[in-house]
Amino acid sequence: MYAGIKHAHMLFITISILLFEYRYFRKVFNKHSGKFLKIFPHVNDTLLLITGISLAVIAGIKPWEQPWLAAKIMALFLYIGFAMMALKSSGKKSILGYILATAAFIFMLFTAVTKNPYFFSL
Repeated sequence: MYAGIKHAHMLFITISILLFEYRYFRKVFNKHSGKFLKIFPHVNDTLLLITGISLAVIAGIKPWEQPWLAAKIMALFLYIGFAMMALKSSGKKSILGYILATAAFIFMLFTAVTKNPYFFSL
């Protein structure tokens, strides 16, 4: 069961970042996003959150006991904020939001794979 939820979680992660990238570049090139692109990312991200919480519960992992998970959760909040800035702002603020959201995503990915929240300590 754990393996299936983990694979679903990784699928939802992949879909989430691809949707963010797609929506950002559609915005950059002034392409209107349809109703699907306004609703589906929220559905996918909800499933992503549910599978992430499920994995932590099944494994008995608590964020306050695992620094890597706490760092990943904090980075998730940063990612959400920066992604909103990228998609709702314009000009340099939008570009900065895009770069920082992408950096937060890379940090979350690195932290999840290595179980090490200290990105620069290798």
